Amino acid sequence: MLEIWGRRNSSNVIPVMWAVGELGLEHKRYDVGGSFGGLDVDAFRALNPNRKVPTINDDGFVMWESNAIIRYLCARYGDGSLAPHRADRRAIADQWMEWHKTTSYPDYISLFWAIIRTEPAHRDATKIERLTGSLANSLMVLEAQLESNAYVAGDELTMADISIGPAIYRYFTLDIQRPELPNLTAWYERLKRRPAFQQHAMVPFGRNPAEWYVLERGA
Repeated sequence: MLEIWGRRNSSNVIPVMWAVGELGLEHKRYDVGGSFGGLDVDAFRALNPNRKVPTINDDGFVMWESNAIIRYLCARYGDGSLAPHRADRRAIADQWMEWHKTTSYPDYISLFWAIIRTEPAHRDATKIERLTGSLANSLMVLEAQLESNAYVAGDELTMADISIGPAIYRYFTLDIQRPELPNLTAWYERLKRRPAFQQHAMVPFGRNPAEWYVLERGA
């Protein structure tokens, strides 16, 4: 059975869990990281010397790094669907996964921390405004890609959507100003209709650190 280490509200665990849901894989997930701790114990360090989540063990095959895990799961269990058969189509999906991690994700996660993971009294309005604008500029690139594609890498859901989609759920849920993004919005609406996305990606996160930790514990 596939085993996954990582709390359900982790930005990097969520896309892995969405992939698991789309692929219908039998699995067991362990709450570690964040308020659960457990990253410094010897047993976990033996699995992942970086002491980070997500980490998986698929019948003895251990992996870490979220995008690498997504690629592996999609190639092994979704070859021809989430992982396109054609090399060029798979390369485009891979390209957008890399774009997300190098271009949109840094501003997204910094903005998320600046708002949700920071006490309201300590939030830096100037920093939030700067990150909001920078992220919006990055997302205009994805907006253009989605003008002629139903999904990020073409007309079908692929591992590219799996990597990017959960961050877009949080982006649209944050209390910030957003530019008009009709193509991205239409894509996001398509994702929201998918049961696995609803279950694994649309995880409530609250409005401040106190609410975050309550929701992290599943209360």
